[in-house]
Amino acid sequence: MSKDLLECLNGEHKDQVSPLAALKFIFERHISNLDNWAINTKVLIIFHRGMQNIKVNRKIYKDLKAKEHLLHPYCSGKKDSATYNVKMYTEISKAYSNYVKFYVNIANKTDILSKAMTKISDDVRLLKTSEILKHYEYFEALVTQIFAQFQHANFCRQNRLFSNLIFMLFKDLIKVYKVYYVHITEILERFAGLEHEEMQKAFVMY
Repeated sequence: MSKDLLECLNGEHKDQVSPLAALKFIFERHISNLDNWAINTKVLIIFHRGMQNIKVNRKIYKDLKAKEHLLHPYCSGKKDSATYNVKMYTEISKAYSNYVKFYVNIANKTDILSKAMTKISDDVRLLKTSEILKHYEYFEALVTQIFAQFQHANFCRQNRLFSNLIFMLFKDLIKVYKVYYVHITEILERFAGLEHEEMQKAFVMY
């Protein structure tokens, strides 16, 4: 079921269902299963994979931003909510849900994350210096968010579903570091022509 949803979200069955129609269905499934940590996590991972797919990610970013208020984490409604595992499910789900929202907000502020890795360098060269400096702030915050997700890495390694979550975050980290590196390289090449205030910010970046 998850594979079929992901394929629809990736636009592989556009003749049958559009990515946005698939996204609507996934949201409905998400809202109706907030008390199921496994389904909740699976749905967030499906959203995350859609965000990483350069074929459809722009549409995904836009629609997830519009429905941000529906990206709820897992919430146990059972009496066993005080057990260690349930507490961990709740903490991890809350952190992951917040991360997805944060990523979506960054992705709607800059188009760089929607690009293929091979095109990032060329696109950054076309940016204004002010945009590069602002992007640095975005991606520094995003890296901080990613590392915050790893605080429960040992627990996640014991669970296949949460291991997939960590893998998705690792993929994000690789791309963000690539973006980060390209921005720093570009601003250093422009360093001699920067204003004093821009030089100070560039030095902080470096």
